[in-house]
Amino acid sequence: MRSPSIRLRTFLVDFPLLPSLLLAGIAVWLVVWGGLWRLDWLFYDWHLRFWEEAPPDDIVIVGVDEYSLKELGRWPWPRKIHAALVDKLTQAGAKAIAFDMIFAEPSTVDAEDDATLARAIANSGRVILPVLPEQLYADGPLTETLPIPLLRQAAAGLGHVDVELDADGIVRSAYLKAGLNSPRWPALGLALLELTDGKLTSLPGQRAPAPASPGSWARDYRFLVHFAGPPGHLHRIAYVDVLNGNFPTGAFQGKLVMVGATAAGLGDNMPTPVSGQNRPMPGVEFNANVLGNLLNLPATPVIIPLSDNGSIWLTGLIALLPFFIYSYLPPRWTLWAAVALVTFSGLLSIVLLREFSLWFPPAVLLATLLLSYPLWIWRRLIATLQNLFIERERSQVTLHSIGDGVITTDSKGIVEYLNPIAETLTGYPLREALGRPLVEILRIVNEHSRAPVVSPVMQCLEAGGIVKLGEENIVLSRSGQEYAIRASASPMRNESGSLQGVVLAINDISEARLMAQKMAYQATHDALTELPNRSLLLERLDHAMARASHSNELIALLAIDLDRFKAVNDALGYNAGDALLRAVATRLDLCLQEGDTLARLEGDKFGVLLEHVPNAEEAVLVAQYILETLEEPHFIFGHELFANASIGISLFPKDGESADMLLKNADIALSRAKENGRNTFQFYAQDMNNWMLGRLLMERDLRRALERGELELYYQPQLELKTGRIVSAETLLRWRHPEMGMISPGRFVPLAEETGLIVPIGEWVISQACRQVQAWKVEGLRAPRVAINLSPRQFMQPGLSNRIDSLIRESGLDVDQVELEITESMLMKDIDAAIAILQTLKDMGIQLALDDFGTGYSSFNYLKRFPLDWLKVDQSFVRDITTDSDDAAAIVSALIAVAHSLRLGVIAEGVETAEQLEFLRSRECELIQGFFISRPLSLFMMDKLVRANQS
Repeated sequence: MRSPSIRLRTFLVDFPLLPSLLLAGIAVWLVVWGGLWRLDWLFYDWHLRFWEEAPPDDIVIVGVDEYSLKELGRWPWPRKIHAALVDKLTQAGAKAIAFDMIFAEPSTVDAEDDATLARAIANSGRVILPVLPEQLYADGPLTETLPIPLLRQAAAGLGHVDVELDADGIVRSAYLKAGLNSPRWPALGLALLELTDGKLTSLPGQRAPAPASPGSWARDYRFLVHFAGPPGHLHRIAYVDVLNGNFPTGAFQGKLVMVGATAAGLGDNMPTPVSGQNRPMPGVEFNANVLGNLLNLPATPVIIPLSDNGSIWLTGLIALLPFFIYSYLPPRWTLWAAVALVTFSGLLSIVLLREFSLWFPPAVLLATLLLSYPLWIWRRLIATLQNLFIERERSQVTLHSIGDGVITTDSKGIVEYLNPIAETLTGYPLREALGRPLVEILRIVNEHSRAPVVSPVMQCLEAGGIVKLGEENIVLSRSGQEYAIRASASPMRNESGSLQGVVLAINDISEARLMAQKMAYQATHDALTELPNRSLLLERLDHAMARASHSNELIALLAIDLDRFKAVNDALGYNAGDALLRAVATRLDLCLQEGDTLARLEGDKFGVLLEHVPNAEEAVLVAQYILETLEEPHFIFGHELFANASIGISLFPKDGESADMLLKNADIALSRAKENGRNTFQFYAQDMNNWMLGRLLMERDLRRALERGELELYYQPQLELKTGRIVSAETLLRWRHPEMGMISPGRFVPLAEETGLIVPIGEWVISQACRQVQAWKVEGLRAPRVAINLSPRQFMQPGLSNRIDSLIRESGLDVDQVELEITESMLMKDIDAAIAILQTLKDMGIQLALDDFGTGYSSFNYLKRFPLDWLKVDQSFVRDITTDSDDAAAIVSALIAVAHSLRLGVIAEGVETAEQLEFLRSRECELIQGFFISRPLSLFMMDKLVRANQS
């Protein structure tokens, strides 16, 4: 007896995981495919025939049988006969009555025929009539066939008699709900049950997966009918016997009665699992069986098919068992294990059906388990055969699995063996190479000279030792394919030491060489555009400069940067930006001649190397051609995009004697081109270098300006037209440089924004302005409200509102005397974020003004969303309101009207004449500022104005 650890180890080693998963996969596929459904239904039908039960005592069928037809005449009968039947059943104490007959057309016997039946149904108060789906003509739509209105109004309820045939034409299931477009009608049996026992709290059955499409017949709550027995099994009484009173006393007392056709050829007769040869079940008996299933609830649940997922999981899991069990048991027991598994699966389906009312189709599982045993026997046979050749296979596998080609020869150089890699390298299969001299099938030449190389096998046979070939050799295969190789030949000797053959190992290094070339390419090229990168451009520039030094030619280096490319990434995303860069690279390449180099330096910056340039005018022509070419729009992801550029040009040898210096000076020229308005080109000159140096010095001095107290605040007074008083003032930043004097904000503010210095400078402005206004208030003066401009970079700083609140509190000033001015271009970058920031500032009590409105691209729709107090009309509109043109006056009037409609105050900028003031006063503009009121004032002059403004 093996120990448990040995048995476990044997189990883990021998367990065939792949066949197990394959078998389970086949089982799952068969379940999904459903190809064995006939076998499943045969198993189900066979079992159902042995599941016969006593007919339910509380259900009676009144059948229109052959005897009744003979006595009462040809069908259909007058409806007064049905009325008499209803009266008889009601008098006999029937609990409820359901007709499996369609009364869809008015009676043709006489006018009172329908009325007589309606009175009988109404007097009973316990009659259910059927609803039937019908297609009135070929390819026509489905309709709901209902009883005529007179009978429908008299009936206690309606129930559908819809049935569905399975693929083999047999009826096995019923639907508790069905109807046109939606499952609104209960089944006939369910309607009968709910009439007597009340509505069921929950319906059993399988739910419909999705709502039906419009115009289709919808079904819900499907279950498999448990038939009590074959046709004729339920209690039946002939229709004519009921009319004649020929039935036992109490036969209908407290019973549920179903009335329908039972005669052959009359009404719906359908095959069922319990039907014998040529014995279909009448529709009324089928509906009685459905009623019988419902009457047994909840003691006996209705039969529900196991869900698709449940069948898949159960089949797949059990299908995994055979190989687990077979691998653990001794071989002589595997057959009995297979029989046990098959038996278990059949019993499992029966137990689930009988004990849990779940139908699990077992055909796929049984077929899979039956298949598992021969598969296992076949696998054991294969394993036995493999053991016979295991030693031989070990050597073969080793030679086949290595990545080198291996060729063995005898002592005369005759081929004895090639592995698959060697077959590929030579182009000869083993069967053709055997017995031939190696020199006939292996051709080795020098990579550079293409001269034949002496076979290393022959060298090894002559030298009697190991021979190696370097990497400069290639193998020419039979098909002409070339392989870069390394090779070594080693002698094979017998026990006596005599040379009996050679083993030649050939290492194919073609892929490694290609990989090295690819890596070299990736190291020197841009991955996105596949253009040369910065390093390759500088390398080619070095070579070009060396050649130009001997030929006294010019070299031009162009640095190209796309204008406002960041807006594309921000608006459309990085995928659109990448697509635009590729399109620009393609267009730039078309602008150049053979021998020129186009490279991507970084981001949206490109470099162009022009060799053999006769003069500077040639570089100008190329730059102009590039700018003109880029002006054509690009169509990216359905958007029309424009990619203008700025170009900086440096020339060799005038502008530098090294590649780095030329590129640096081209960048300097590029910066000057951007400063000059973009979409232009600029040559490098010494004054550019001085300009760049001056810019760096200005940045250095600006960083020190705060701590040295060189920054000053000026104030632009704002006049209230209604009172004629100075009620507020806009703060303006000035820089008094100790050497350069007063520097214009237009020079240093963009630099501060670019370098981030605008954030501390902006906080200083807020602090100084608030402290000054508070100082006036402390003196008892009527201090104006202070308007402070926020820069774009400052506005998007995290924690802006908390920092502003802290600065105002430190000054002691009331927040309602602070106004912050924001340009519309700042808000449009991220509207939702901007609204959140503005709302926070507004909640603090700070007044908000939108500056330069009308010069950007925001709409009145956005203006309505911003929590603003003031709208500032740009001076470009105010300047022309009193000129001959009516456009400016109309625009300003419209802006003021819109602002007032949005409950915003209006501040007009740039007022320089009395006529402009009067125009604005007539339009009820609240505040104005401009040279007509006052130029920007220093603190000293503003202090005098505040003191003079007290009266």
